[in-house]
Parts: sequence; C-alpha cells; structure tokens
Amino acid sequence: MSMSMAQNKPAQIKVLVTNFSGTELEGEEIWFKSVVTKKIYKGKSDENGRLELQLFGPDNYIIMVRGIVTTTDYSKLILPSLEKGTHYGIYEVTVEIDPAKEYTLDRVYFETGKSILKSDSYAELDELYEYLMRKKSAIIEIAGHTDNVGEPDANLKLSQARSEAVKTYLVNKGIEESRIKPVGYGEGHPIADNNTENGRSLNRRTEVRIIS
Repeated sequence: MSMSMAQNKPAQIKVLVTNFSGTELEGEEIWFKSVVTKKIYKGKSDENGRLELQLFGPDNYIIMVRGIVTTTDYSKLILPSLEKGTHYGIYEVTVEIDPAKEYTLDRVYFETGKSILKSDSYAELDELYEYLMRKKSAIIEIAGHTDNVGEPDANLKLSQARSEAVKTYLVNKGIEESRIKPVGYGEGHPIADNNTENGRSLNRRTEVRIIS
C-alpha cells in the first residue's frame, strides 16, 4: 500500500531521562533536531525525569543531550510517512545518560596576569549560568589553574582570584553564592608540558566540577 507524504502530522513524545542505574534525572535538557527543517524542539525533565513535547512528521529527529556547556548527539527518532487518514500514536523515548561531573571552560579568558574576564568569556559563562538555572540544586566548584611562569605563591593567588571572578559573574546574573565554590590550584595540577607554549596554554584553564 502506498504511503502518503502529507507533512506536519503531530506526534506526542513522552521522554524519560535516567542515569544508567535507572534513577530519574531532573533538570536535564533534551533536544530533538529536525533533519528536514533543522528546527530544534527542547524540553526539560521534571522531578520525575519526565518531559513531553510535540513533534511533526514525517521526519527524522536527532536526539541531543544538553550538558554543562556542550550538546551531545544521543540517538535518533524516526517519524515515518503515514497513510491518509491515520495519525501518529504516542512515542515513548528513554534517554539514559551519565551526566558530566567535570568540564573545562575552553572559552573563558582573562587579561594577562590579571583576574579580569575578557568579554569573549561571556558567551560560555552564560551557558554555565543557564545550566545552573536548569539544575536548581546543583552546587559547583570553579577550579582555577595557571602555568608555571612566575612564582608559585603568586600563581596560587591569581588562580584563586580568577575563580572568584567567575563566581562573581554568575552571582551577578542571579545564581546564589552558596552554590558556587571558587578554588585556586595555582600551577599544581598541570595537564600538559609547561616547557612548551602550547602546554602552558592548556594548563591555564578554568574548570567546573559538579559537587552535588
């Protein structure tokens, strides 16, 4: 039997978001990106790990999971063509994820030797702010790191001041102070070779760690 290619048939999508142990996850943002129109439909899981949204077919959708400041492809959902006079039923989708506990803010920059944020940093910090608004109970650590240029004590103080600058930015946007723990680690935790410029650049970083 031939299939009709009628567009814009609505389909109700019910999503359950859990970790790999089956525990429901609140505040997780799930995206469905249409392959046909490129439009993105978004939903946020409630306290029971559930969300509902309406999609339209026929279409293929890429299911994406919004993390701290990144979005990761998870799976696909296919809404096939329907025969005339028929409708989509309810689609139940389970998304199992292991949310990241640590993330490096690759686009947070400071003036050289100072704790003053450059304006190029605001976009990524705004994404972190949006994450904290979704995850209302999350408590995070802002970890500041430096390279080994200069005195260790000065680097420790600089890393602390930079992590506090990130906290101040987020607090000024409305996040409670008690949810953000700024910690400076100085040059003590390198992830690359400090003998090269590229290595030193990688070691000068700001990380987010989910405490709870």
